[in-house]
Amino acid sequence: MSLHLKHVVIDLEMNKIEKQFRGALKLSSEVIEIGAVRMDADFEVIDTYQTYISPDYGAMDERIIELTGITDAKLIGAPRFSDAMNQFSSWIGNDRTKFYSWSLSDLRQFQNEAKFKEYPGRIIRKMETNWIDFQEEYSRLLGIEKKIRLKQAVSAADHEFTGAAHTALADAVNTAEILRLSKNRTEFERVMKPVLDLFRIDHKDNTLLSMCPEFFAALETQDGEV
Repeated sequence: MSLHLKHVVIDLEMNKIEKQFRGALKLSSEVIEIGAVRMDADFEVIDTYQTYISPDYGAMDERIIELTGITDAKLIGAPRFSDAMNQFSSWIGNDRTKFYSWSLSDLRQFQNEAKFKEYPGRIIRKMETNWIDFQEEYSRLLGIEKKIRLKQAVSAADHEFTGAAHTALADAVNTAEILRLSKNRTEFERVMKPVLDLFRIDHKDNTLLSMCPEFFAALETQDGEV
C-alpha cells in the first residue's frame, strides 16, 4: 500500500436549507457539489474529481442556481451525502494527505453536515487533522492581514481564471494553481511582485494600501467567499 504524501485541494458548492428543515442542530446548508484536485508531493497535479450531491432538504434555492448554474435537474440521480462522501473518500485513498481550501468554511461544512446527517466516515477525522486554510496562508505569504477573494488572487498572479467562478472544480483547480506557485518562493516573488509591492508595509513612505483604501477594500472578503 502506497503511503506517499499527497495534497488535495477542495472546493464545495452548497444549497441553502429553509428554516423548517434545519432541525435542532441548525444546519443551514447542504453540499451539492464537491470539486477537488490531487497533487503529488511536488505539488504537480495528478488527478481531478467532481461530483454533484443530491440534497435531502428542499429544492435548489433560486439565488444558488443563479450563482452556480446548478439546477434541480442537474442533481437528479446524484448520490446522497453519505454515499458521495464514501466515494470521495475512496478517491482520496489511504495515502498521507494534506487538504487545502480557500478558507476553513468547507471543512466546517463537512463537519457540521456529517454530524447533522450522522455520517460516521473516518474521512472527516482525517480532514480535521490535516486541513490547511490556504486563504490565510496566502495572506501570510503576502505579509498582510486582509483576506482576499480567490479570483483576485488568481488575477494578481497574472493567471487567467479557469472555468466559471462558483463551480467547485474550477475553484479547486485555480486554488491548486496558486498553491503550486506559492511553493516556489522565487517564482512566487517574481510573479507576485506587483501585489507584494502594493501590500507590504513600507515604514518610510506611504503605501498604496494606505493611500487607496477603497481600492483594496474591494479585494477583501468574508470567510469562505471566493
